[in-house]
Amino acid sequence: MPKEQRPTFHEIRSLGSWLYEKAGYSQGYVQALMAYSDEKMTAYYQAGHEQKWMTVAVELSLKSILYK
Repeated sequence: MPKEQRPTFHEIRSLGSWLYEKAGYSQGYVQALMAYSDEKMTAYYQAGHEQKWMTVAVELSLKSILYK
């Protein structure tokens, strides 16, 4: 993997924090394990690792465009 694409130490660490949360460990446990100063900091580092999906309706009909 090219150097510029490699995750940083902090990216890997925050991913680890998020994985502990997803595995069912308490916020307090993760906070102590990662040595975060408070719950706000724990939440900050855990954010952004999960893709959010949005359901959308497919309303465009190609027939109405191609066969006018």
